[in-house]
Amino acid sequence: MYTLGLIYFLLPSTFAIYCFECDSSNNFPCSEYWDATTEVAAQYFTNCDHVYEASYCVKMTGVYDGKLGTKRFCSSRDWGDYCEYIKRPGDIQEYRSCVYSCTEDACNSSTKISSANTLVAILSFIVAVTLFQ
Repeated sequence: MYTLGLIYFLLPSTFAIYCFECDSSNNFPCSEYWDATTEVAAQYFTNCDHVYEASYCVKMTGVYDGKLGTKRFCSSRDWGDYCEYIKRPGDIQEYRSCVYSCTEDACNSSTKISSANTLVAILSFIVAVTLFQ
């Protein structure tokens, strides 16, 4: 009995992460800001078993194949968290391109709200309430 328990804990975990996978150029509902709780969004929620060693959900926004759009997918690699402005040759404007990587189920649903931004908002609210009492 103890041997089975020991083997169970020594074996690597085979639990896959679950992410949203879609491309707004092919799937209109896959916009940058969508409601992941709708039935339409649920059809893009998938088990990432088809990606070898998938540990990350990724959301990318920017210009792809000449179209402004959003892509969500499973990945075995951390793509990072950053935004940059890109100006393509011949265009008169810059485009904001962002990449968000995360490691929790369904974490690539919409825009990430960082804990630092949340803390700043809460502290600002407390200061405002205190000053204007």
